[in-house]
Amino acid sequence: MDEQKVTLATFTKAINDMVAKNESSYNLSRWGRSRYERVKDYSVEEVENIITSGSIEAQIALSRNYFNKGGFYQRLLLHYATLLKYTSLLIPNPSFGKDLSEQYISKKYYNAVSFIDNAKLPKLFTHIAIKALRDGCYYGVLQEVTNKSISILDLPIFYCRSRFKDKEGNDIIEFNVTYFDTITDKDFRKRALAAYPKEISNWYRRYKNRRVNNPWCYVSSSVGICMSLIDERPIFLQIIEAELEYDDAKDINKERDLEEIRKILVQHIPHLTDGGLLFEPEEALEMHKGAVDMTKKNENLSVLTTYADVDAIVSKTSNDNALNSVDKALANIYATAGSSSQLFGTDSNLSLSTSITNDMALMMVLAQKLENFITSIINERYGNSNVTFTYKILPISYYNQKDYAETTLKLANSGYSFLLPALAMDISQRELSSIKDLENDVLKLREKLQPLSTSYTETGNVGRPQKDAQDKSAKTIANEKSLDNGGSN
Repeated sequence: MDEQKVTLATFTKAINDMVAKNESSYNLSRWGRSRYERVKDYSVEEVENIITSGSIEAQIALSRNYFNKGGFYQRLLLHYATLLKYTSLLIPNPSFGKDLSEQYISKKYYNAVSFIDNAKLPKLFTHIAIKALRDGCYYGVLQEVTNKSISILDLPIFYCRSRFKDKEGNDIIEFNVTYFDTITDKDFRKRALAAYPKEISNWYRRYKNRRVNNPWCYVSSSVGICMSLIDERPIFLQIIEAELEYDDAKDINKERDLEEIRKILVQHIPHLTDGGLLFEPEEALEMHKGAVDMTKKNENLSVLTTYADVDAIVSKTSNDNALNSVDKALANIYATAGSSSQLFGTDSNLSLSTSITNDMALMMVLAQKLENFITSIINERYGNSNVTFTYKILPISYYNQKDYAETTLKLANSGYSFLLPALAMDISQRELSSIKDLENDVLKLREKLQPLSTSYTETGNVGRPQKDAQDKSAKTIANEKSLDNGGSN
């Protein structure tokens, strides 16, 4: 049976339905590193030099190394990347004189809402946030947009840069097409070129045919995706230096602990009154061997047999001081990150709430760029001269979800948005409408589930409830009788 071959058409179709990771898929980069390469141990001096004067490539390599290694650096970056729930609100903006209730406009709104629900955008945003925090910037290209998905292709960061913006303020990607020369297999290179947008693959062919001399290809903002928080450098590199200092403090403390538990058993062979030996050297040796055999299972105990007087001078350091140095090094990691040391093991919430608010403010910078990215896609696909859309990411995390829901519910009781409390409770715009239709039109819950009758829920009753006859005063009874008799006395 002939070996089955993957055709170019099959490859292109398959890659359109996934978020490709080029550096991992092709296992190529400027550094020639494998995705499974073991992490490297840097010295504190090396880390400091890379942070202060290293190239962007060296800083990215340092960041990736310690992210893959795990520890505090990875944990803090994941904390920031997953801090927002990426709960979104789609706002339709009808043109002047147009009404959302008009069928052709409301249809576009429902189609746009369905697209947001089907595209699983929070997962995509988390993917982008992790890359942007780890590498300093995320570079990708938009491959395909359907009614159910957005397909993007991650670009190899070492072949990307961004120096300019378009008139809307979007960052423009420049891609170095010499990347394709690193793919030595010609058939595989052909498949890779087919996966990239035509403006990149065509530029590579023009460059190879010497029709252009510049290998840097400008990628239009309608296709390119460039996401960073501040600039193109990893923003939390200083945490690595603080983490190494913490590791050193732990090692020193461990050595102290070993010194504290390490003991020496001294067998002092006594002398006779005239200075002679009580035991001959051969006998002392047997005594020494016996003591060693008895204690050999204790690795922290040594045996010394001697005829001389021996004194051991031990330099002891307060254990509290040793632990204090470790605690200070740990607190320094969070201080460097600008986060609370109570973040992953809180025993006090005095500063934690403020710290998380600051963290969310930082991530909302990236969220605003993601908003612009999705807003552009939705308007291109569903907007027209009658209606445009605004895509909003709400400042909701697992930390403030309850407070946000309670606050927006109070506003809803005053006539503000009914959508916001539902969105805070993980009910999408489409789901909220469907739930209310199910309850009211199908299950008839509005008719079946009635609140207990009170003076405030009974229809037509205004003011306080009527008193029983025994509770009324004589004057009240007389007035009621007068009304019953037509008002005459």
